Amino acid sequence: MLRALAYRCRFAAVVHIVASPLLAQRAPAPPAVTVTGRGPETYVLVSGVVGGVAGFRRLEATLLARGNRVVVIDPYNLSLDSTDVTFAALARRVDAELASRGIASVRVVGHSHGGGVALRLAASYPARVSALYLLDVGALPVNRTSVFGRSLRLLPVINRIPGGHGFLRRRFIRGLERNSARHEWLDSATRHDYAEPMLDDIGRVVALARRLAVAREPDSLATLIARLRVPVTVIIGDVPHDSGLNPGELEALLPLGDLLRVEYVRGVGHFPHEEAPAEVARYLLDARPPIAPRSPRGRDT
Repeated sequence: MLRALAYRCRFAAVVHIVASPLLAQRAPAPPAVTVTGRGPETYVLVSGVVGGVAGFRRLEATLLARGNRVVVIDPYNLSLDSTDVTFAALARRVDAELASRGIASVRVVGHSHGGGVALRLAASYPARVSALYLLDVGALPVNRTSVFGRSLRLLPVINRIPGGHGFLRRRFIRGLERNSARHEWLDSATRHDYAEPMLDDIGRVVALARRLAVAREPDSLATLIARLRVPVTVIIGDVPHDSGLNPGELEALLPLGDLLRVEYVRGVGHFPHEEAPAEVARYLLDARPPIAPRSPRGRDT
C-alpha cells in the first residue's frame, strides 16, 4: 500500500510539472510601450532587464504631475523573441517605436541595461535625443546580465515543480532588496509587477538571457562616445550595492568633457527612480543652459 501511495505521489508530481503550464491562466503580458500625458517636453524612459514599463510608474507620475508627456519603453519586451539582442539592435527598435509616433528631440532616461540602449539611441539617432540621463549605469560595453545567475537551464524546471515558483520569486525579491538602500518602494504591487511577468514567461526570458550572453556589439564604446552631441547626466545611488557601476563605465564617458555631469543621490541603491523618484525628477526637470555641441572630432567647439 505504501509503495502504491508513493507511486501515486510521484505520478501526481509529474502530472503537475507537465500539465500546470497548460492549465495555468496566464495574466496578460505587460505592455512594451506606453504613452501618457501631454505637454511641451517629452521624456522617454527606457527600462532595463527587470522592472519593465511598471518599473517607471513612480518617476512617470512625478513627470506627468509637472505637465510633461512620458513615453515608457521596455526594449527587452520588444526583443523577447528576437535573434539580434545587441544594444544596437534594441536601440534601433526603440527608434522605430518613436518614429512611428512622430516623436523626436526628447529627453531619454535609461536605467541599468536600459542605459546601454539609451546611449546607442543618442549616438546613432541624434535627432531623437536632446539630452541623455543614465540611472545607476555608465557606458556599458556589452548587453549581458547576471540577473539570473549561472544555472539558467534549471530555472524553467524549478519554476514548474511544486513550490518552485515561490522559491524563485523569493530569490528574485531578495535580489531587489539587496540592491536597494530604501525598501519602502517594494510594496506588494511592485513585487508582483517586477517578479511575476518574468517568472510567468521564464522559458522565453531565460532564452533571451542566453542570447544576451553572446551578443556582440557592432561598435566600440569609444566610437559611440565620439558620436554623442547631447548633454549626458549620470545619476548614481551612493549606497554600495551588487549592481553598482564598474569604474570603467564612468571612465569611458570622460571624453565627453563638459557634456558630462555625474550626480549622486544620497541613501539610495540601484533603483534611484524607485527609491527617490522626486530627487531623480529634479535632475531631469533641470533646464540647464544649452551646451555647444562637440565638433566632429569629439572636442568642444
